[in-house]
Amino acid sequence: MSAPLAVWWVKRDARLADNACLAHAAERGLAVLPVHCVEPSLMAADDHSAMHAQAGWQAVTALRGSLRARGADILVAHGEAVDKLAKLRRALPFTAVLSHEEVGNGLSYRRDLAVAAWCRANGVDYLEFPQQGVRRGGINRDRFRRFWLSRVSANPPLEIPEIRTCPRARQLASATGFPGLGAFAGNPGWQPVSEADAQATLADFLGRRGLRYRGGISSPNTALEAGSRLSPHLAWGTLTARQAWRAVKARLAGLDPRDPDTPRWRRSLAAFLSRLAWRDHFTQRLESEPELEFRAPHPCYRDIPYENDPRLLEAWRAGLTGYPLVDAVMRCLAATGFVNFRMRAMAVSFACHALHLDWRLIHPHLARVFRDYDPGIHLPQVQMQAGVVGWNAIRVYNPSKQLADQDPGCGFTRRWVPELANVETSRILKGDIPAGYPAPVAPFAPRARAMAAILYGIRKTERARAETPGVYARHGSRRPERNFRPRKPPQPPQRTLFDELGE
Repeated sequence: MSAPLAVWWVKRDARLADNACLAHAAERGLAVLPVHCVEPSLMAADDHSAMHAQAGWQAVTALRGSLRARGADILVAHGEAVDKLAKLRRALPFTAVLSHEEVGNGLSYRRDLAVAAWCRANGVDYLEFPQQGVRRGGINRDRFRRFWLSRVSANPPLEIPEIRTCPRARQLASATGFPGLGAFAGNPGWQPVSEADAQATLADFLGRRGLRYRGGISSPNTALEAGSRLSPHLAWGTLTARQAWRAVKARLAGLDPRDPDTPRWRRSLAAFLSRLAWRDHFTQRLESEPELEFRAPHPCYRDIPYENDPRLLEAWRAGLTGYPLVDAVMRCLAATGFVNFRMRAMAVSFACHALHLDWRLIHPHLARVFRDYDPGIHLPQVQMQAGVVGWNAIRVYNPSKQLADQDPGCGFTRRWVPELANVETSRILKGDIPAGYPAPVAPFAPRARAMAAILYGIRKTERARAETPGVYARHGSRRPERNFRPRKPPQPPQRTLFDELGE
């Protein structure tokens, strides 16, 4: 008697290790047909790009190789998920659909609800399994850290189980593929995304590059080497936080106390683990309140009078603002999909505070050029840098100060803004730029002060003061105190932080 068949709906979890869908199928004795849908609605979304299509193609193609080595295969369907599942069930009856709990954009959220409804209507079990330290539907923030640790550190990553399949499933799967996407495979500027690349990147980080993590990730010149470079793998699901956590803990346990580099390793890896937890902290915001894709978390910051000048938006997107470091960052992103966190924060801060562009207007472009785009981390971070959260300090990054601090030799800037290749460093730092490079599209200081005054003016209103504790209770971070007692929301700063303006 053949085993019941389950569809493993592969989304952003194209890996075999630490995969709860495969573990569940093996435990229940189910045959598995992996299915990946290339969905036109998601491909056409304003936050999707060829860079993302290639990442998905690469991850699933590598997964196919791993499956075939185990006598299985993956069916690649072109169309909307519900339509393709219905068509597949007519050809090959299955009893269950297994997937991970995705925290995506509004389109993927509605798609998941539609799949769940179709399964209910057709007598198919629909089972979702977590792959992050995020609680479906929301969580009391005072309990989040304990919950996160129970997900990420309490149990080891799942081993790769035996994968049962059936001849008809393999036959259907082997006839499918990714027509037209192979042209993106060789782009040298985009970081490879696959399960094998994830493991190699993690091993390289823990064995060599991670020593410089703490202190090395602020500058765009050193972050490429000192950063973990694991964010694309976490975003596309070729690696889980639990795998990264366990590997880092093992590395820490194996450090030689006699090695002079050990203290530095400990500091760097502790900093990485902290950021790993922060990643899910922000993702939990979107999971708890999906509407945050379209509105600020604090109701008082939802009607800011942005100018939204299309000329300024296009200059920012193209890297032609006349601010060398901003332009270098935007051009680097377009070519590679990567810059470090501080440079991303500066790009958002500059667009919102100096160019007076709505965070909802700049979000799609940044999403398209981030190789590691993940709505759950991207949207809350953009909101925070735009200053619309309500309790965080309003930070205004002065691009001239950041240039002097983070790229004092202007090496990163010259690489990505070739118009400045032969200009002396002193002139670039002073803003004394010759003809051939755009003049600044807007004066930075007065416009940044004007926007900060608007944001701080909102913060001082009675309504904002009344709303802030409730917003903080839903979305604010908590200190990792041993007894996990809730703490009062922080008092808003008495002044907007202009420390980055260099005054």
